[in-house]
Amino acid sequence: MVQSSPTVIRLVDLPEEAGRTTATLLSSLAMRLVTLHYTSGVSVIGSIIAGLSEAGREFRGTVEGRRFLRAFDKAGITKNGELIWESLRIADWARGLPPSPVLDHIRNDLALLLAEDLQEAMSAVPLPPESRYAGHQPKREDANFLDCLLGLLVYSRELTRSIEVLAEGHQEDTNTVEQHSGIRDGDAILR
Repeated sequence: MVQSSPTVIRLVDLPEEAGRTTATLLSSLAMRLVTLHYTSGVSVIGSIIAGLSEAGREFRGTVEGRRFLRAFDKAGITKNGELIWESLRIADWARGLPPSPVLDHIRNDLALLLAEDLQEAMSAVPLPPESRYAGHQPKREDANFLDCLLGLLVYSRELTRSIEVLAEGHQEDTNTVEQHSGIRDGDAILR
């Protein structure tokens, strides 16, 4: 039996970017949570949609991204998706809002799970205020970290599988070679 070596996750700050510390990563997360208490849900969701769209535009520049776009066209889902976006004015909703850097946020937040000095960094971080809705909720089991993490896993798997199924049977041969810029095929999730 061949034993595989364990996966090693390396957290790397790109040379052209400012270095991150556990305290700065934690402060970023805490400030996003604090901001939620003072921002409308419309603005938050619109900013996330704008951020996802920006990440998609970057991914479109990759071989895999262009392959998915062609598959979506062949499957006939592009037309319906664009009709939904136009009719419900989703683009108008997100247009005036700054795109949330969704990939940076998830990478940074996941990096916190690997931080060895997290406990020390907690003392210097502004904490979000207590929820004003805490006393007005029906009784149910509290949300917790591990359930949320597993929920994200299930959600991302379902979303990934669903999008892949939409493109299934419509993708071109994967041996096609194209030049591209932006996100590189095979980029790591955590950098």
